[in-house]
Amino acid sequence: MPAERGRELLTRLRENIVIGDGAMGTELWRRGFPHGLPPEQANLTAPDLVKSVHRDYLAVGAQVLTTNTFAANPLRLQQFGLEKQLRELVNLAVRLAKEAISEAAVDAFVAGSVGPIGQLKNPLELSDEDIDNSYCELILALADAGVDLLVFETFINLDDLSRAIKIAKQVTDLPVFAQLAAVDDAGRGTEGRAALAVFELEKLGIDAIGTNCGVSPVRNLAIVRALARLTELPITASPNLGFAQYVDGRFVYLGEPQEFARIGEEVWKAGANLIGGCCGTTPEHIRLLAEKLRDKKPQHRIARRIEVKPEEQPKLKSPMPNFLDKLGNEPIIIVELDPPRGLDYAPILEGARMLAHAGVDAISIGDNSLASIRLSNLVMAHLIQRETGLPTICHFAGRDHNLIGAQSLLMGMAVLGIPAVLAVTGDPAKLAPDVGASSVYDLNSFQIMELLSKLNRGVNWVDAPIGKRTDFIIGAGFNPNVPNLAAEVKRLKRKVEKGAQFVLTQAVFDPERIKACGEVMKEVGIPIFVGIGILISARNAAFWKTVPGVKMPEEILKRMESLPKEKQLAEGITIAQELIEVTLQYCPGVFLIPPFSRAEYALPLVEFVRSKCPLKNFFSGGRTSK
Repeated sequence: MPAERGRELLTRLRENIVIGDGAMGTELWRRGFPHGLPPEQANLTAPDLVKSVHRDYLAVGAQVLTTNTFAANPLRLQQFGLEKQLRELVNLAVRLAKEAISEAAVDAFVAGSVGPIGQLKNPLELSDEDIDNSYCELILALADAGVDLLVFETFINLDDLSRAIKIAKQVTDLPVFAQLAAVDDAGRGTEGRAALAVFELEKLGIDAIGTNCGVSPVRNLAIVRALARLTELPITASPNLGFAQYVDGRFVYLGEPQEFARIGEEVWKAGANLIGGCCGTTPEHIRLLAEKLRDKKPQHRIARRIEVKPEEQPKLKSPMPNFLDKLGNEPIIIVELDPPRGLDYAPILEGARMLAHAGVDAISIGDNSLASIRLSNLVMAHLIQRETGLPTICHFAGRDHNLIGAQSLLMGMAVLGIPAVLAVTGDPAKLAPDVGASSVYDLNSFQIMELLSKLNRGVNWVDAPIGKRTDFIIGAGFNPNVPNLAAEVKRLKRKVEKGAQFVLTQAVFDPERIKACGEVMKEVGIPIFVGIGILISARNAAFWKTVPGVKMPEEILKRMESLPKEKQLAEGITIAQELIEVTLQYCPGVFLIPPFSRAEYALPLVEFVRSKCPLKNFFSGGRTSK
């Protein structure tokens, strides 16, 4: 029965303009529900308040009620200890909407609201299975509770929206409405983003497409205009009131109802079939909107098809050589040189010059490793490339960047010609408590790789074209020192799926773990460069025991401690040579990690690799990253 009701709504949308409801969350807060609590909790603790909101929207002309379940997926609910009450919460949400319709004695529809999983504020790296299960649990709960249709709203990421819709189509037969948030840059790229959405989502069998929320109703209007030229599907639109403002300790929306209704009329003229409101809108906004659109019919529109190919944008290539081009021909040597802790970068730059002269293939540059404050690695990479001609691998930590800053910085890297980026989640800021910093973690390593892959296709995180394609070589971290290697391999496979093209490991001092890297490389299909820590003293060897993710074998520590101080450096070089000989039997190169970023400690090992270690051909045909 619910699916049939949803089909009835689709028929009505072809014949008449249908009025949606307005905001739920901001309206609950406006009516006294405590800020800081998820609006979905009100289904459990303030059901009469939720029903009153529904009832008031119906009274002013709303014909579609959206359930109070936007963030009711288990991954979001667990942040508030509510994940075990998901079914109860969803059942109440649907029941409250239906009771409001029954009490009002009107003909209205119940749309099950599904919002994005979003950027959870913790560094945990969720698996695809975790995310799929989270969407599936909410979608099934809504379907079982008897909603008439599903509305996926406020999605920024098109891939995330597609994922959720695929699940819905697999587990229910309910009509599916898909809505993107209006977040593109001042309307630029709106046509391209809308076309990409139509191209991708129509293939999934959606029943209506539209836009809601975002930064301005004017942007929602721009998206509707673009969609009307691209699709024959019904178009939905639920603008909010623009940017929230902080007033008397809370965020409020100050848009006038009359202006909102005027914009709503423009949205109708642009081609929308279902029009409501989002954040900040109230029953008064919906009342004036309904009056403005009373007896209106959908606009006639003729869609023209655009095949969207962001990949056809010109490529912004780095002037630096691709260090992976040597695969299968000679050993690749990468050396790590971290930026200085202050402004004196001259010693690092001089070390890079020596390494370039010695024949190193690339310099790896950390991003505030161990949460220590260092000179920007982007600046250090630019200086090294300019002064030496060596390509760099810039580490990029999700810890320090929100989604806006991450995209800005990565595009800057592309413009400056940084050829390779190693995506890392980043050591938590609490490792350096005296700094007083906090971790951001808008993006983890998987999501950074996904973002880099998007930039390489010519679009940003929300799939808006960026004018050119970047040409990043995407790197991933891998730790073969962990007890459960199978789990780490599973994570690495996910990274390859997200776009990883090469791997750098933690420092490895166990030959058996190096051999394991060779087996893993065959399994994942991309080159792995094993980290070789260079020991200069027994004290330095003991330090490695304190580094997260590194295992220092007792036999190596004893070898270093058994010698007088003046002979410990030579022994450390010998140990590194032994590990390199094993590495080059199984992997196509090495990743040298000199202590204190002192390049002179790496120089004898570079010479050792070049003169004494023939390379086994792991990637026949000179396989490259592109």
